[in-house]
Amino acid sequence: MRTRSAFAVLLAAALVGPALPGASAAAAPPARHPEVAVGGAETCASCHAEVTPAAARAWRESRHGLDQVKCFACHGSTGADFRRHPEPARCQACHAREVDSVTQAGATRDCFACHPSHALLPAKGKSPHVKK
Repeated sequence: MRTRSAFAVLLAAALVGPALPGASAAAAPPARHPEVAVGGAETCASCHAEVTPAAARAWRESRHGLDQVKCFACHGSTGADFRRHPEPARCQACHAREVDSVTQAGATRDCFACHPSHALLPAKGKSPHVKK
């Protein structure tokens, strides 16, 4: 259990940034996910339930959580392709119509500017997505 707690502290530092009073997130190095063993007993959900419980709960109760869409589908692995904040291209594979509908002149609006991350609820207000 001690290893898991140390891992949780490292993960929190990597994802949240500095926890020291007066430390600024801008001064923190880019978020980098700690290395984890592929296929090991530790899963995204089990660690994040401890480290980022609100995000883990939001995902678990969301459509992605209910459909068992795994974290790496959006965030990549915990290696060099890890993205703390996934780009719209990661959404494209499953939500092509929605991503295409908010792409103009080659630039795509950030999905999370309208949709809350992890909960992935419908955006409030009028939808910019074209119904076909």
